[in-house]
Amino acid sequence: MKPGAVFNPNVHGARGLFSAMVFVYHVYHSKLPTFAAVQGSLLEIWLLDSMKFGVELFFGISGLVIVGALTRAPSAAAFAWDRIARIFPALWASLLVFTAMRYWGGLPLPSFGLWAANFLAPPPFFSVPMVHPAAWSLGYEFTFYMLCALLWAVRGPNVRSWRWIAVITGTLLVILFPRGILMAAGVIIAAKLPRPAWMGRLARYPGVMLLIFLMAWRALDMAAHGKMRLMSPLHADFLEWLNLAPLIYITGVIGGIGLLGVEQGRGFTSHILRMRLMQWLGTISYSFYLWHPACMAIVKLAMHKSGLVEMIGPWSQIVFFILALGPSLVVSHVSQIVLEQRVTRWLRKLGHKRPSPPLAGAPAAVAGERDIA
Repeated sequence: MKPGAVFNPNVHGARGLFSAMVFVYHVYHSKLPTFAAVQGSLLEIWLLDSMKFGVELFFGISGLVIVGALTRAPSAAAFAWDRIARIFPALWASLLVFTAMRYWGGLPLPSFGLWAANFLAPPPFFSVPMVHPAAWSLGYEFTFYMLCALLWAVRGPNVRSWRWIAVITGTLLVILFPRGILMAAGVIIAAKLPRPAWMGRLARYPGVMLLIFLMAWRALDMAAHGKMRLMSPLHADFLEWLNLAPLIYITGVIGGIGLLGVEQGRGFTSHILRMRLMQWLGTISYSFYLWHPACMAIVKLAMHKSGLVEMIGPWSQIVFFILALGPSLVVSHVSQIVLEQRVTRWLRKLGHKRPSPPLAGAPAAVAGERDIA
């Protein structure tokens, strides 16, 4: 662990939970046969479909981590390099694999320029076709990190003015890109900013608050016709956006309260997050997020080619879950050791020839990563 980092097992375990949610969603969304009782049921509409919003909850973890990462960085440039070293090795490796899979599968690839842009985790305000189906979220993450580094670099002696600039910038981005709303919530929590007492009382039940967030965000997604990412003044009809905007922000507050409870280790949920399995899933969560779609695609193809889908019928999704989970975990474990630890550490040492004292002035935070923040 880096000097000054405080490991929070609850936040770390939440990474594992949120990555598992995305995996479950991709199983359900595989278009493999399932039981008729599930199709169109409340289980499908409100629970299975809401699992995709584990990505939004991941964004909240990024907000929690960012303040501590800035605190420990010797400079804004060093922070930016740390983020590059953290994100790009596993992303680039998975992009090369997906490129090969699309080529051998006869699927179209974007032009060379757009293909190359995928390797830069392009911001969400650029329309770049994704070679890796799950890599769109890294555009949000990387843009968020770089903007934080930029704001930190240009801060002056007047801290109050700088904070207002940061607040205005964050508010504008939340309005334009609502899927990143929990990033702002995470920053507020990590920075220990004042909050009403009733939020602390509700944070005693993080599992309940996160479940309410998922259900409410699912309702908003349905109201936005399945396109919450476009529910902003940039894309949606202005009146439609204006009607939904208050509900978006209220739901963001609910999700933020859930994250606050997780960060504080409240409720029975936190006992689950501290389990050894959840801690391990938290450790491999980034690689798991990137690699499980590739493993799933291979397993799904094998199931179709072998005739297994026709043989087992409605059991296909359950069998698919079992068959795809093992390879996904193994590949992710190897990726975490080789790419996230070894390659990332090598790149960080390359970028930090001489150690420097940490920046002063950033509020202390509770980190959610072990030695990879």
